[in-house]
Amino acid sequence: MDQQPNDLVSAVEEWTKLLKVFQFQQENNNVLIANYLVREGYKEAVETFIQESNVKPTISMCSLEVRLHIIELIRKGNTLEAGQVVEQFFPDLLAADHLLKFQLVLLHVIELIRMGCTEDALFFAQTLPYEAGKHLLKVTHDIERTMMLLIYDDPLTCPFGALLEQSHREKVAHAFNEAILKRTNEGLPSAELNHLPKMVQWCQNELSKGKIQFIPMENFATATLELE
Repeated sequence: MDQQPNDLVSAVEEWTKLLKVFQFQQENNNVLIANYLVREGYKEAVETFIQESNVKPTISMCSLEVRLHIIELIRKGNTLEAGQVVEQFFPDLLAADHLLKFQLVLLHVIELIRMGCTEDALFFAQTLPYEAGKHLLKVTHDIERTMMLLIYDDPLTCPFGALLEQSHREKVAHAFNEAILKRTNEGLPSAELNHLPKMVQWCQNELSKGKIQFIPMENFATATLELE
C-alpha cells in the first residue's frame, strides 16, 4: 500500500529529529572540503582554509605547485612548455597514458591553427600518437574534427570551431589535473565533495529499483526532500 501524505510528513519530521541529535563531526567535513580544494588546485583557498579550520587534507600537497604550473600553461595554450614540465617532474606519465599524450599534442596542433601556422599544424598532426588502444575511435574522430578547421579561412566558422575556445583548453587541463592526482595520490578518498550528489542519486535509483519506499531528495543543493 502506498504511503499517504500524512505518513510522509511524519517521516520527514522524524528524519529532522534524527538529524538534530546526530553527532556530526565538523572536522570530517573540513577535511572533505580541504581535499576538494587541493584536488581542484585552489592553492590560496586551501592554505587559508587550513589555517582557519586547523585541519590538514589527506591528499598530498607536495605536487600542488608543479601541478598548478602545468595546468596554467595548458590554459594559456603553451602546450610544448607544459609537455616539458610534465616530462621533467612526471617522466612516465605520458608514456603510460597514450590518450593524455594525444590530447596534449592535438591541442598543440589546434594552437598552431589558431595562430595561422598551417604548415606547422600539418607537420605536428603527423606526429600525433596513435597508441590509444581502446580509444582509437575517439582519437580518429578528434583528428578529423581538428583537420576540418584547416578547410575554413576563418576556423572559428567551422562546425568544430569550439575546439578553438578556451573551454577546450580547460578540458585538456582538467584531464592533466586528474592524471597527475592519480599518479601522486594513490587511494584518493572515495567520498569526494563533487561526487557526493552522484552517490546520493545512485542510492536513490537503487532504492527505486528495489521498490523500497523512501522519501527522495528533490534538491541536492538545499537537501530538500520531495513530499509528493
